[in-house]
Amino acid sequence: MSGGAPRLSVLIPTFGDAHTLALTLATLRGQTLDPDLFEVVVVNDGSDPLPYAELTAAAYPFRFRFDSLPANRGRAAARNQAVRLAAGELVCFLDSDVLTEPHLLARHLAFHDGRDGPAVLIGKRYEGDWAVLAAAQAGEPLTLDLVRPVHEDFRFRVPGRDSAPQEWLAGAPWVFALTNNVSMPRQTVLDAGMFDEEYGARWGFEDTDLAYRIHHVLGDDGFGYDGLAVGFHVPAVRDLTNLAGDYQANLELFRHKHRSLAAELVDMPAPSDVTRKIRHYRRMLACCAEMGLGRLPDVSALLGAELAGKVLCQAFGTDEVMLGPGSVTYDHGRPVSEDNLHLLGVWSPFPAGSFDTVLSVDVWRFLEQRELSRSLRLGLAQAREVVLVYTDGPAAKAFTPDVPALTSPDFFGSLLRRRYPQARTEHCGDVTLFRVTAS
Repeated sequence: MSGGAPRLSVLIPTFGDAHTLALTLATLRGQTLDPDLFEVVVVNDGSDPLPYAELTAAAYPFRFRFDSLPANRGRAAARNQAVRLAAGELVCFLDSDVLTEPHLLARHLAFHDGRDGPAVLIGKRYEGDWAVLAAAQAGEPLTLDLVRPVHEDFRFRVPGRDSAPQEWLAGAPWVFALTNNVSMPRQTVLDAGMFDEEYGARWGFEDTDLAYRIHHVLGDDGFGYDGLAVGFHVPAVRDLTNLAGDYQANLELFRHKHRSLAAELVDMPAPSDVTRKIRHYRRMLACCAEMGLGRLPDVSALLGAELAGKVLCQAFGTDEVMLGPGSVTYDHGRPVSEDNLHLLGVWSPFPAGSFDTVLSVDVWRFLEQRELSRSLRLGLAQAREVVLVYTDGPAAKAFTPDVPALTSPDFFGSLLRRRYPQARTEHCGDVTLFRVTAS
């Protein structure tokens, strides 16, 4: 082993899983990358260090460092400590239960050597099964020959994913950049402020949060994908109920921190569907702005009583109309502020009962079924009444197969009353109002 600094630091948090970490380290022994070029830094997140004693005393062909936090503080804290200890200019984040294909580190390093500036490389993590585990325990290389459809990485179920990754990464590549197999310059992590330790020991989103912040600096072009930089997830026995609770708590924290349409749309669906929705709704809002749709001034005369109260209003041109005290707008044609958020309306930072009325002018007509249903349910929790405004005229020109929208108000009224029997429809010339009161 040479005395020079390594190029790449492999950073692994661990908590009570020395058995899987042993397998992960064994696969790192088999990397094709020259062991002088990388190091492995493991940080124990406050679990009993005794089970790790054999691993920490072992000899490795690469530089190895093991450190322990005094208490369980979560993966963000453990990864931050690993970043502080890292000697490489590049860092590759792995989980302690990710077994590496022999070329994984070489592919990460080659990607960064081919870039002119800082970037993030997203690798794959197939879901391993008992056959993959048996091969690892037997010391066999975990090559792509082992891969079967059952192993697919849930993030990447995208047609043509390997031939045109920028098409499905576009708009929100950070959704895919989970720290089970991802690399970037160490300085990029430091410049972004490192991992937010407020996520604590709960499961999820500390890595998504970091990638989201990095994306604000690097943009789409700063993220790449390599379907041949492969790891395999060790099968696990999990407490799915507690994990789901952790996920929801950290999802709320993530949304409150960033308060954006993109953060609002992150949810349990596969990341490929999340990024599709983000692109879709950004196109939709741009289309509304370009065509002059969803303008509150055009319908304000019909909504005098509602606008005089405390209203949550999703529309354009909201600064041209006087709204009641304490009102909030979702107007994507105005800059973001404390009382104007660029949200879609399927999540909100405001608690139940915050408003008299939740109002949407035309924008609701572009929502897909999942988002429309969620926005209605949320609106009825936040206010006594939800008012959906449908305008005719120029709206028809905006609808395309790429940005479909509701164009049949009478049919929609029937759909709405089936779910909300108390819903009322009011026809006012070229404008139709759908009113739903809280039951």
